[in-house]
Amino acid sequence: MRNKKKYTVLIVDDDQMYLHTINHIITNIDSNIETEIATNALEAEKKAERNPPDLIIIDWEMPAVSGIDFIKKIQDNPDLFDIPAIVCTGRMTDSENLKTAFDAGAVDFIRKPIDKIELISRVNSMIRLSESYQTIKKQREELMIEKEKTDKLLFNIFPRKIALKLKENGKTEPEVFDNISIFFSDMVGFTEKSAKFEPKKIIEELNDIFTGFDEIMEKNNCERIKTVGDAYLAVCGMPEKNPDHAINILNAAQEVVQFMLNRNTNHSIKWELRIGIHTGRVVGGIVGTKKYIYDIFGDSINIASRLESSAEHMRILVSETTYNLAKDHFNFETPFLVDIK
Repeated sequence: MRNKKKYTVLIVDDDQMYLHTINHIITNIDSNIETEIATNALEAEKKAERNPPDLIIIDWEMPAVSGIDFIKKIQDNPDLFDIPAIVCTGRMTDSENLKTAFDAGAVDFIRKPIDKIELISRVNSMIRLSESYQTIKKQREELMIEKEKTDKLLFNIFPRKIALKLKENGKTEPEVFDNISIFFSDMVGFTEKSAKFEPKKIIEELNDIFTGFDEIMEKNNCERIKTVGDAYLAVCGMPEKNPDHAINILNAAQEVVQFMLNRNTNHSIKWELRIGIHTGRVVGGIVGTKKYIYDIFGDSINIASRLESSAEHMRILVSETTYNLAKDHFNFETPFLVDIK
């Protein structure tokens, strides 16, 4: 054989004479072929699980578990199902027996009494087939790894529900969400402060801060929609409905403020936030045909943004709508009027 890879053949037969005859013939075919032997299906299964072979040769008629039943069983094992199995039988290889064996998952026959030339021919062709199986298996594993990477990227970019629809249909339809809570924040004096530092440093700062925000949002069942410069937009109650959307978004907002206070004690660059929160109606959907982005639209977004602009530094300003939904769960300060465009 050109390929110097070691191949393992598992031989299973309750008849010691046939077991050793087959073993002797196979070990003399090529020095790169190694064998394992088993006298029953249970022993064979344990050996196959411990060290999956490249080929199985198994007697059809054995006590307790037949060779056919063994092949059926390994077909259900994701680690063994693609190993080719040859049935060794003294039965007539008529169409009915062939169908039974092939339906079970066998790929070939060796007739008893054993013919040396036939056995060598079957093993050589099956080992070539095993090479193809292993190539396909490797390609399948590589595809699964790439699929997992793609899925991870997709779920990082889009809400899970939207990502699943996009995978299934290649597109999603816009949806109206009547009752969601919106979080909008930005950094106080970001433009002036960022001008004092290298762009790389500012990107590092924003990346660190927004990573912290993302973790807080996920913890509170909220969904980050997007960032624009130093602005951060998140929601709760879409695309999956959540009756506690106002409570969740306020919990997240409080944690964001505390996160920034803690961060400022340990970092040379101090950042302050303004946060606005409103509850209302929005439309959500995929924008673009090549470079997708999931975005939300509506007056409710504008109101949250205006509230953020009117908020005090490191404080959370909420609309009356959000207040009415969450007033029994939080302590609010005396309401006041805000002139919103």
